[in-house]
Amino acid sequence: TTEIYTLSLHDALPISKKRRTRKRKTSSKFSVQAFFVKNGQLRRRNTVLFVIGVVLLCAVALRWQNNHQPIANNSTNAQTVLYEQRRTWLNSLAPYAQQLQRQYGVLASISLAQAALESNWNGSQLSQQYHNFYGIKASPGQKSVVLPTKEFIKGTWVTINAPFKVYDNTQGSMLDHALLLVRGTGENHQRYNQVLKAPDYITAANALYQAGYATDPGYAQKLIKIIEMYHLNRFDR
Repeated sequence: TTEIYTLSLHDALPISKKRRTRKRKTSSKFSVQAFFVKNGQLRRRNTVLFVIGVVLLCAVALRWQNNHQPIANNSTNAQTVLYEQRRTWLNSLAPYAQQLQRQYGVLASISLAQAALESNWNGSQLSQQYHNFYGIKASPGQKSVVLPTKEFIKGTWVTINAPFKVYDNTQGSMLDHALLLVRGTGENHQRYNQVLKAPDYITAANALYQAGYATDPGYAQKLIKIIEMYHLNRFDR
């Protein structure tokens, strides 16, 4: 009998070609161990490069943290310093504001909050040079200075020039403010009566705006925010 053998295409391939195929498959796989170790020995060059990379990455991370953390701290510190400066300034005015409250019935918290708001925390030219903390306008014949100011007219902010009263000191400005609320204006002597009758600073602040002390529609809320932020109602007692 004659035996018939069949060879597949795979069996017919040369051995050398099979080996080359296997080598290509093996070399395509990445091994972490092979990156650091070859033939049982540490690959120093690769290891050194890895360590340098880790060190550089850590250095970049630390530098980023150092560059950003102080910004937040400095911002917080600046806010704290500003708060304390304003609080100290308000506290310095408080004794006289309390004296005016006893004499004329104007809540000390209202006097202080208005002084802060109207003078931009004693940062305006009107307050620094002329001791006018409340933006009180001058009547004819009174010592005055003409300065630009913003008014809310017919739903729009406009800048106008107006004569403002000049004072010799801080107490003169605070006294005049209290007298204005007590005496009212030439056309209406009872204009601020509701402010004087107010049982608390919230009612008084709203009464000020309703009486037309300021044209800013957010005037009352701004006063209330200052009073509550600096706890100025403690002086009303």
